[in-house]
Amino acid sequence: EGKTAVLTGAAGFFGKYFARALLDLGARVILLDHKGDQLRTLKNECENQFGDERIGCYEIDQYNRVAAKNLYEKIRSQEGVDVLINNAFDFSARTGFNTQSGRLENASFDQLRASFETGIYWAIQTTQIFGSQMKRQGHGSIINICSMYATVVPSPDLYKGTDVFNPPGYSMAKAGLLQFTRYSASFLSPEVLVNAISPGAIPSLESESHNSIASDNPVLKRLSEKILLKRMGHPEDLVGALIFLSSDASNYITGQNIIIDGGLTVT
Repeated sequence: EGKTAVLTGAAGFFGKYFARALLDLGARVILLDHKGDQLRTLKNECENQFGDERIGCYEIDQYNRVAAKNLYEKIRSQEGVDVLINNAFDFSARTGFNTQSGRLENASFDQLRASFETGIYWAIQTTQIFGSQMKRQGHGSIINICSMYATVVPSPDLYKGTDVFNPPGYSMAKAGLLQFTRYSASFLSPEVLVNAISPGAIPSLESESHNSIASDNPVLKRLSEKILLKRMGHPEDLVGALIFLSSDASNYITGQNIIIDGGLTVT
């Protein structure tokens, strides 16, 4: 309560749950995303539920580095930012998703560069601007949304008989973001805490039963069989760690990675 959080990728699958959780516990939340219609829908829904006093909202194209820098500096000049959540990533053909051109044998330099830009540089740019402000003000928390694929790699067996796959640039980018988490934790200490959350198998699907979806999807079915807790994850499973790292309850934790995967990576 009383803290101000900047949330990138706010209108995405995870971002919507993150925004509502932070607002529900009393934070002021600055919503940032490039998806204008979805962002405005989220803003309106949140205002209806929580009022408009604690919500800021900006449409942003983070590929436009100059415009992004100008917006971040504007927010920094107007807000005392306490929490930064780097949640944005471009899940599109531009980074090799949902296109055969993104496979290991086909992945282009441009796709790999876009993976670096969205997966690492976007977080670097926000950290440079808001992290320096946090260090000057004497406190702050930065949370980078990584992936279990920052520490392990997807098994090719998961994708047998399908056209689905996980492009190489994604794992590379998330691993880089995890290392940047540790680096910035070191160089922004002791004033600023920097940590990562690495989600496991959390399919971008809205349904009452993720497991019923998994039974109809061979890739998700194979994944679910490897999960010790015997169910697919949901964005709500990430909220506890997000709130913990955003709050004063985590004041002696920095440079760490919390893997939330139902035990998938244990074996």
